[in-house]
Order: sequence, then structure tokens, then C-alpha cells
Amino acid sequence: MSKHLKAQGQNKKLRNRILIISITLVVVTAALLGTWFFIQYRNDQKTVEVMPVSYLSTSYWGDQATSSGTILSDYMQEIFPTSDKVISEVFVSEGQEVHIGDPLLQYDKAKLELDVEAKELAVKQTELKIDEAQKQLKKLQNTKPSSTAKPVVTPRPTQRPTNRPTPTPTPTPGPTAIPPADVTLYSRLDETSLPYSGSGTSSDPYVFLCTDGCVMTKEFLMLLLGAGQEDMPDPTPGPGSSPEPDGDEPSSEAPDATPSQAEPAGNELASPFAAIFEVREGNSNYGSLISSFKLDGTQLSAIIQTMAPLEDSTMEDIQDVLLDATPTPTPNPNNYDDMGYTSSQLKEEIEKKKTEIRDLQYALKQAKLNLEIAQRALDNSTVLSNVDGRVRTLIDLELAVAESKPFMVVSGDDKFYISGSLSEGLLGSIAVGDTVSAMSWMNGMSYSAQIVSISDFPMDNSSGYGYYGAGNPNSSSYEFTAVVEDGDDSLENGMGVEITMNVQDTADGGALYLDKPYLREDDAGFYVMKAGRDNRLHKQYVQTGKTIYSGSYLEIKSGLTAEDFIAFPYGVDTKEGVRVILQDSEDPPYPEEGEQGEGSSLLESGAGESLPSATEGDASTLEEESSGDGTETPGIVEPNLPDGAVITGRDENGTYFETENGGGVILD
Repeated sequence: MSKHLKAQGQNKKLRNRILIISITLVVVTAALLGTWFFIQYRNDQKTVEVMPVSYLSTSYWGDQATSSGTILSDYMQEIFPTSDKVISEVFVSEGQEVHIGDPLLQYDKAKLELDVEAKELAVKQTELKIDEAQKQLKKLQNTKPSSTAKPVVTPRPTQRPTNRPTPTPTPTPGPTAIPPADVTLYSRLDETSLPYSGSGTSSDPYVFLCTDGCVMTKEFLMLLLGAGQEDMPDPTPGPGSSPEPDGDEPSSEAPDATPSQAEPAGNELASPFAAIFEVREGNSNYGSLISSFKLDGTQLSAIIQTMAPLEDSTMEDIQDVLLDATPTPTPNPNNYDDMGYTSSQLKEEIEKKKTEIRDLQYALKQAKLNLEIAQRALDNSTVLSNVDGRVRTLIDLELAVAESKPFMVVSGDDKFYISGSLSEGLLGSIAVGDTVSAMSWMNGMSYSAQIVSISDFPMDNSSGYGYYGAGNPNSSSYEFTAVVEDGDDSLENGMGVEITMNVQDTADGGALYLDKPYLREDDAGFYVMKAGRDNRLHKQYVQTGKTIYSGSYLEIKSGLTAEDFIAFPYGVDTKEGVRVILQDSEDPPYPEEGEQGEGSSLLESGAGESLPSATEGDASTLEEESSGDGTETPGIVEPNLPDGAVITGRDENGTYFETENGGGVILD
């Protein structure tokens, strides 16, 4: 009785404990959920101010660039012969007076035009390589990793022992002694050779014991491949020949071998057949396997023409021919799922592909620069005089090449010239005939000068000319010469001057240039924090171009329009998903649900009159184009995204996305 009461008391205590633990778990869970919802509520109450892009952008109609230069009073125009240009005509003679702009000589245009075409082809080829590499990167980013490592494909057949049972050798007194072969050893295989094992199928191939360097005749190979059997010589001994005993094969290299192999039915080889050719230690079937080589004629096809010229070929020769004729099957390179990449291998391949794309982009930049140089050489195929003066010397071309002298020298008369430099990025914006301003560092006076020549080749690093202003000061520089139009006695030879050039923009004057502080950059490129149609922030990647106004503004080629709204991207609360309001206002930039037709004050005042479409890269618009059940809106083809990727925008270049490891773009 007491035991029963005691058991009831223990059960009651256990139930009380379970009840207390359950209540505690419920209370803790409720507290955690309440805290989480409270944090979410507080975060949802945060807002970030945005401004119209039109308020933060500018247009570009030109700029100024500044560099240093030197005054020259004894400037001479020297023309050296070059191997890549052929002079077709000379227009002047030695001692002739010339003026600025007079033609001096003519280069052969045909060769220069071919050079331009070659450079254009190089640019197009590099662009195609970049396009293909970007497509491959897209496929890699869409590839699902495999749980196992990808197989390693070996370039040559591997040596492996056969699965046939090996007869147990009879024990011998010597520990290293190998019993002699009791099968036929071949140093030359022909159509009458017989194996010592196997039936000739892929699963049970014939097995031949061979010497090192064994050769195969053309007839043997044709029999193996099942080709040309009608032309095969009859293996039956003819008149006058010495008949061999049934089952025996003559072998001068192995006279002691006792043939005792199991012969195929009919004493003939099947055709086609599969066979393994073994080389064993001691030339004995009891010796350790040194190497083996398998040929499966039941699987090989269309290579008899390659084999036909081979007479008495070694096994190594046959391997080389078969490798050339029948490449080792490899996974489909156009389908990375077939490659079996693991997660780490896939990440490594993606990084390699990104590096390849960056290298190709650098190569494209160089190819375009080479094209510009070739085009300038074609445009300047008629060499004009840079000075008002006289042709001082004009010598034979061969003599000029032999003595490394200028072919023609034109010296100026009573003129001052300026020798300066241009940045590579300004070559298309500043041309011969433009006027520059030069200020002397010695007397503070300014002079006007007209550019009369721009070099086709970059200057070396020892030029000593400084360069700063618009463009990229880290790029190559090109020497130019300008004639001073209003020179006087205050100018001296070797005087240093500061040169100011007016840069005319050759691009569209309506291009969008955004204030640089509103741009951020990560591994995927430049991006802005843009207001979506849901009035929340989204990361929007943009394609950028050149910088202007000493780097204050950056050209936006795609991904953003003047009608969009963006936030300052370095704010504490500037994160994706945060609600947005217009600066100095509590109004959202876009109408909320239920406010159809009602816009914000800024919209009504003209800023952002046309709302961005899905093609302008708005992530929320892309989400609205999909129905709630997961089906896609007709006309919208969604790309294959990597696992866990979120679309952040879309423009004419493709679809931008972001993952926890970074972001990227999928080309349309």
C-alpha cells in the first residue's frame, strides 16, 4: 500500500515538472516572438529619404584639361622611315619653302587600310570572346553543385590488370625465379595469332602475352576492327608452306614456350573482337604485370582509314593513332551540370571565369586603342608640314634606314612652338587645328597656340611632361606640337609653360552623369540604393562610363534614369527593404496602394513625371509581373538564377541579381 502511494506521489511530481517546463517554454517562445515582432515593427517604422536623380545629375558639354610643356624656338619636323608604312609619293624637294599644312609626302593607303581592318577584326573577336565568357559565367552561376568531385579525365589509357584468374605458379626454390611461360609469347601479331584466354567480347576480351615492343600488322588490326575481311589472306597454310601443328603459333623469340592455351572454336579469331595485350615480367604469364593495353574493336568505328598506312606498328604507335582518331569522351563543356563540380570547385571555376572576363576586358581596351592608332595613321596618311620654314634635308630612304637618320627634316623660320602632352583619353576630343592657351611660369604671360601635330605613338615614361585635369592621369600620354600665334621677345627657348586645353565632348550631350557620392561599389560593380515602386529601397547595379569634372561625376550608361529616386548609400539605415520618403517630406515617391492617380508633391512639380518601367531595372516591378501562384506573366521570360539569388534590377544589358556571396548580371 505504501509503495502504491509512493508511486502516485512520484507520478504527480513528474506531471508537475512537465507542466512547469511546458509553461516556461510557452512563455519564453512568446517573449522571443514578441521581441522579434517588436524589432520588425521598429525597423519597419524606419524611413530613408530619397531624391530624384534629376536633382543629383548633370549634363556634360565639355571640360578643360591642363598639362605642362616647353617653348621651342628651333623646332624641326623630322620624319623617320618606318617598316609598317610605305611611302608612295613625295611632294617636296630639298631646299623648298613650305608652310604649315602643306603636304610633304603620302603613305600607301592600301596597307594602312588593311591594318585598320585587322585591328577592327581583333576588336570584334575580343568582344565575341567576352560575350561567350559572360554566357559561360551565367551558366556556372546557374549550375547546381554536385556532392561528389568531378571525375579526372586522363589523356591516355591507364594501365590496369585484367580480371582474369591467373594460374597459381608452381613453387620454385629461388624466391625471385619466375616459371617459364606455358602460353605463346608474341613479338609480332598477325591474323593467325591466337590468344591464351578470353572469348573476344567487351566483357571477356581475348588476352595475348606480348614482348615489350611487340608489333601488330595491318591485317591483325583490320581483323580486330572487323573491316576488310574479304581481303584477308586465308590463314590456312597454302601449298609449299610448312604446316604448323594445330594450336601452335611459331615464335622465334620464345622457342621454349609450350603452347597449351585454350583455343577459340574453329581455331580462328572472331571479327571484330576486344583484346588485352599484356607485357609481363620475365615474358611469362606467371610474371608480374608490367603494362597492358586494351583495344575493343566492337566499340571502335570509322578509323580503319587511319590504321591502313600502319605496317608492323608497335602498341605505343597504335595507342597514339587511336587517341588521335577516337578522342577520350569528356563531359559536355556547354553543360556544367555534366561536369560534376562540387561547391568549392564551382566557386573556383566562377572566380576563374571572372578573372578571364577581366583579362579579356583589358585586352579589348588595348585592341580598341590599337584600332584608334591604326585609324589615325590612315587619317594622317598624307603628312603635312607642321612649320613655316624650309625643307632642310631630304635623303635616300635606304641610307636613312641604314644610318637611323630622319628621311626628311623641315626647319622652322622665326617661330616659337610648344611641345606638350595629351592623355590617351583625350585623343578623340582634341585634334589638330584646336587652339590651346599657354601661360609662362617665368613671366606670367599667356599665349595662344594652334595644335599642328599629335603623335601616333605614346610617349615613354622619361618624357618629363606632367599631366593633370580631365581624363585619366594614369593612362598613356601622346606628344603634341602647337605653333604660338602671338609670340614676342618675352618667349625664350626651353621656357616652361602651363597648357590649358578645351575638351569637346564627342558623346551624347544628354548622357546622364551622377554625383559620385551617391554610388557605391562591390565585387559585382557600381550600384545605387534606388526606390522601388513599392516605396522601399533596393540595390540597383548600374553600368558606368567616364568621369568628368575632375572625378566629381560618373557617367551612367544603364540601370538608372533621371526619373528614378535614390538615397545616399552610406546612411546607417540605408538598407534594402527600408521604407523611403521624399527628402524634406513625409510623402512616398510613388503612390501607395489605394492612391491611384495621386502622386507626391515632387512628382506633381515635374520631377519624375514618368515612372520607371521594368526594363529600367526596378526590382519591385519585376516582382509585380509575376502572379501570386508562381506563374509568370506572359511576355516576361525570367532567367535561371543561382540558388538563393534575388533579382535587384533589369535593363537592356540583362538581369541583375544578388546572393549572399555577392551579385552579378545575367545577360539577356
